[in-house]
Amino acid sequence: MILKDFQKTAVDTLCREFLTLWNTNNYQLPLVFKAPTGSGKTIMMAEFLRTIDSNYHFNDDKAYIWISFGGDDSYMQSKDKLYKYFNDGTDMGLKDYNDLSQKRLSKNNVFFINWAKIKGTEKEGKLLRKDSETTIGNHGVFDEYIHNTKKERELILIIDEAHSETDTLLADEIINLIDPRIIIKVTATPKNLPSISDVANHRAGFVEVIENEVIESGLIKDNIIIQTQEEINSLATSELSEDELMIELAIQRRDELKKNYEDLGLDINPLVLIQLPSDMNDKEQVVSNKKVVALNYLKNKGVYDDEIAIWLSGNSNKINLRNIELNNNEVNFMLFKVAPATGWDCPRASILVMFREIKTPTFHTQIIGRIKRMPEAKHYDNGILNKAYIYTNYNKSHIKDIKDKLDNKIPIHISTLKEDIKQIKLNSIYHNRVDFNTLSPEPKWQSYMLKILDENKQNIQDNMELSITNLPNKIIVDTEINSFDNFMLQLKTKANETDFNFSKYDIEKLYNLLCFEELEKQDIELAKYNPSRSWSALKKSLNVWFSKRLELSKDEYYVIIVNDLLKDNDKSILKQFIHNALKGFRELYEIALKDKNGKEYLTVSIPPIQVSFTDDYELVSSSKNVYDKFYNHNDYRGKINEEEFIKFLDAQANILWWYKQGGSGKDNFAIEYFDTQEKKDRLFYPDFIIKTNDNKLYIVDTKKDATAKSTETKDKAEALQKWIKENQEDYDFTIIGGIVIFKHPNWLLNNSNNYIYEDDDWIDIF
Repeated sequence: MILKDFQKTAVDTLCREFLTLWNTNNYQLPLVFKAPTGSGKTIMMAEFLRTIDSNYHFNDDKAYIWISFGGDDSYMQSKDKLYKYFNDGTDMGLKDYNDLSQKRLSKNNVFFINWAKIKGTEKEGKLLRKDSETTIGNHGVFDEYIHNTKKERELILIIDEAHSETDTLLADEIINLIDPRIIIKVTATPKNLPSISDVANHRAGFVEVIENEVIESGLIKDNIIIQTQEEINSLATSELSEDELMIELAIQRRDELKKNYEDLGLDINPLVLIQLPSDMNDKEQVVSNKKVVALNYLKNKGVYDDEIAIWLSGNSNKINLRNIELNNNEVNFMLFKVAPATGWDCPRASILVMFREIKTPTFHTQIIGRIKRMPEAKHYDNGILNKAYIYTNYNKSHIKDIKDKLDNKIPIHISTLKEDIKQIKLNSIYHNRVDFNTLSPEPKWQSYMLKILDENKQNIQDNMELSITNLPNKIIVDTEINSFDNFMLQLKTKANETDFNFSKYDIEKLYNLLCFEELEKQDIELAKYNPSRSWSALKKSLNVWFSKRLELSKDEYYVIIVNDLLKDNDKSILKQFIHNALKGFRELYEIALKDKNGKEYLTVSIPPIQVSFTDDYELVSSSKNVYDKFYNHNDYRGKINEEEFIKFLDAQANILWWYKQGGSGKDNFAIEYFDTQEKKDRLFYPDFIIKTNDNKLYIVDTKKDATAKSTETKDKAEALQKWIKENQEDYDFTIIGGIVIFKHPNWLLNNSNNYIYEDDDWIDIF
C-alpha cells in the first residue's frame, strides 16, 4: 500500500513528537493524533510503528498496548489492518488476548484488546482482571501480563477512537496499571486538546491531519448532499408516507450511482444505509415499526431478501453481513440503529437514510463518517460519484449535536444469586399510586370527556382551525456540506426547508403519538395516567366528539386535531380541555381510586434470586457482592462515592455479603418516610444491605457533600431508625442502619434518632 503525501507528512510529524516526548523521561504524556474519519488513521499508525521500530537511532526496549472501542471485534479489525499492511514483513509481533498465556509482551510487540474486555462490561472482564489459580499475586491474567512486561520494558498506550474513552475511576485505574511512557490518543474528534503551553514545554504532543488534504487526496468524498427540492417535487403527488419517500429517493439515487459505475466499467455496487430510530420501543405500538415499514417497502419494490442486510443487537438480528464491505458485494441496503457508528469501513456506502427519532428528534452525526470514503480511494471524473447523499425527514429545529441516549432498552446482562447466600425477608411497604391508572372504565371516561368538550363547543368552533385540509411538514432540502469536520455548523447555517404535506398515513401516526405524549407530559398528580394504556382511550373520545358533534369525516378531523396538538400549550385549544378532563375524571372517581392509592404492607425477599440489566450497566469487580456478577449503572450521581464504598466493603474481613438495591417497586425493600418539604408520605429505598459474620444486618444509604446535609436525607435517616425500632423484634439478627459518609480516612455511620449532619454522632461503621 502506497501512502498518500499527507499521510507520509503526518507519520513523520508523529514520530518527531513521539521521540521528543520520550526523551523527557516522563510518564503518561498525552500525544493527540487528530485525523478525520476516512483519512486512514490505522494505516498511518501502522506506518508510525514500523518507522519507530526501524529507527536505528532509537532502540529502547518497549512494547505497545492498543485499546480499541466499538463492537466486540473492533480490536481484531485494527490488528488485521496492521497485519495486512505489514504483510507479515515485520518483527513486531501482533498479539491479542488469546496470547495472554505467554505471560508478557516481547520487545516491539503490539497487544490489541477491546476496552470492554478490561473495563468489565463483558464476562471476559471478570476473567481477565480477577485473580485466579493461574495467576500469581492479587491480580488477574491481564494485570499479570502487564506487570510482567513492565518488569522488562517500557509500555506505550495507543487509544484508538479516543473520543470514546471514559473518565471513570476504572479508566484511571487501567492507565495507572499500564503506566505508559506515552499515551497516543487517535481520534477524529478529540475530547480534550492539550494546551499550547503543554505542547511547547513537551508535557503533551499534538498532530493534526487537515480535512482538505484528505479530500484532495481522493480518500474521502468531496461533500455531502442533502435531498433536493427537485427530488421532493418529483414525488409530491405519489401519496407516499414520509418514511417511504425517503426510501424511494434513496433507491432512485442508488440506481443512478450504479449506472454511472457501470458506465465507467467498474464493478462497484453502491450500498444504502437505513438508520432506524433508536428510541422506538414503548412507542412502536403508537406509531409504527420503522424496520417493518422499510422492509415492506423494499420488498414491494422487488428487492430480494439476499439484497438486504440487517445489523441490530442480538445474533438473530445480524443478517447478510458477511463480506458486505467488498465493493462488489450483492447487498444493496443495510438496516441498522447504532451498530456501525464507529470503526466500520465500507467504502461503497454512499447513501444514508435517517429516520427522525420519535421521542426526542435530534439529528445525530456519528454515522456520517460511514458514507465518507471513496470505494477505490480516488475521485472520478464523474462528480456524482464523488459525493455522499443523505435522505431524511428532519427539519432545522432537530439539528443538535448531542450523543444518543436510549430509553427502554432490553436487558442483556443477567446476574444470579450465589448458591451460598440465603435470602432474608424484610417488612416493607408499597404505595399503590394512581399515576399507573388507565382511563377506565372507558365508557365513563368517554362520557366525561364528551361533557367537557360539549361545554366548550362554542370556544372550539370559534378558535380552532376547522377549515384546515392539509398539514404542512418542514424538512431540510438543498444543502451541500463541504466539510465533514464542521458538518453540524454548516448544516445549521446552510440548510433550507421545504413544506412537504403529511400523507394520511403520516397524520394518523402523528395523531397517535401526540395522544401518547399529551398523557406523558402531564405533571400534576391528578392528571397522570399510564400513556401506553390510555392513549387509545383519549384518541377515541376525541374522534367521537368531532365526528358526532361537528359532523366531520375522519380525514377532516384528523388533520384538525393534529394541527392543534402540534401547537404550543398556550396556543392549543384542546390541550387545556384534555388536561382539565384528565384531572376532573380523577376527582370525580376519587372514591373508586382510593383503594388503588392505598398503602400495601408486605414482606419482601432480598436479595432477589436473579436480576437483569441493560447495556447502560457495566460489570464491576467485587468479591462479596451477593451475585455471581455485579453490574452497576455506568453514569449516575453518586456513582464514584458508591463504588469507593463497595471497594471498602470488599476489603472488610467481617462482611459476609453485601447487596445494592437497584430500583424501586413492590419487589424492593422500602421504608416509608414523611417528606417535610412536600408534606406527603414517600418511600425510601436504602442503597445497601450488608450481612456480617457476627449476625448483624446493616441497612445504610451512602451520601456525600450537600446531599448528606439535605432535609430529604434527614427525613429518610430518622424514618430508618424508627423502622428499626418497630421491626427489630421480628428478626434473630441485630439490625443497624443509618446514613454513611466518607471522612478521611474512614467511612462513618450516623444512626442517631435525630439526624443532624453537623453533630458529632458519626461513628466508624464497623
